[in-house]
Amino acid sequence: MVVALHKQQARDGTWRYELCPNRSRSWPETQRFFAVMVVLGGSIALLFAAQGLWWVAPFSGLELLALGAGLYFCSRATYQRELILVREAQVSVLRGGAHQRSQVDFTRAWAQLRWRAAANGGGRSQLLLGSHGRYIEIGAFLVDAERRQLAGELGLLLGQPSCAESPVLPLNTGLNREIGL
Repeated sequence: MVVALHKQQARDGTWRYELCPNRSRSWPETQRFFAVMVVLGGSIALLFAAQGLWWVAPFSGLELLALGAGLYFCSRATYQRELILVREAQVSVLRGGAHQRSQVDFTRAWAQLRWRAAANGGGRSQLLLGSHGRYIEIGAFLVDAERRQLAGELGLLLGQPSCAESPVLPLNTGLNREIGL
């Protein structure tokens, strides 16, 4: 199981939460899978072309192009990260993958967590961090149990342990991300 929530405390007292989406395959594994699909799809297209059905080849190529694009964008999304730093006077949320895309800072004394429950028709809950009317969603790619866990942990650090309306779960409790428990 890939742990999506890493927590550690630095020597200077800074709490660091690293959030990452579940990644079932690494990029090299995804490339190998795509190579196998290209060989298989190309072989089938060549067999049809040898039988005189040449018009199958362009459609096979389009299908492989769509598969490659889908694999690329899905794999790219799994390498995104959120880093939450809780310092003595400041709470920072850094987002990005290989390079930091954005950073949002809040004064720790004013920072609040808000839990927005899922709508009656389904959907997912949201965990919001902010102050002075400016809130951002954190942990959007986490399942509800992990988002509640994060809310409980951050709530204790910010002095508001009941923001997620759930008990605090210890980290690495074996949450099953595939079925959302």
